[in-house]
Amino acid sequence: MKTDTTFHILAFVMVVLMFSAPFATLAQESMEQSDVEAAEAYAKRDANTDLNKPLWFGLGGTLPCLALIHDYGWVLSVGGLVGTYFYRPNPPATRFVGKSPAYVDMYAETYKNEITKLQTLWSTAGCLTGCAVITGFSIIGYVRLGITAIVTGEQD
Repeated sequence: MKTDTTFHILAFVMVVLMFSAPFATLAQESMEQSDVEAAEAYAKRDANTDLNKPLWFGLGGTLPCLALIHDYGWVLSVGGLVGTYFYRPNPPATRFVGKSPAYVDMYAETYKNEITKLQTLWSTAGCLTGCAVITGFSIIGYVRLGITAIVTGEQD
């Protein structure tokens, strides 16, 4: 009788172990999924924090000035804006210590995409502002030239 009871106990333990393995796998997958979602949120936050917004705004603001300096300066201006889109800095490696490979992959890709988006946004805003300032100064200069011409009587 003792062998029969031992057999039933071992059979029960085997059945429990056999059916618990899929649940452990599902728990691990859901943990990795939440880990990946957390990586995405942290990467967006860190990219927004790490980006030097005044630098990229100022860079974009100086690009229209290139058109005033050289005949083909507008090519450099457009090239500068395109360059801000293709510059994709890597996140600091210290943020990956003790993290899973799925976390590292998601964090790095999201960080690069978000920082590229923000760089392009800020440099484009700076470029548009620089164009508006240059246009404003040009209009003021032409108006002053026109008024000076009228006052001195040098009309064409």
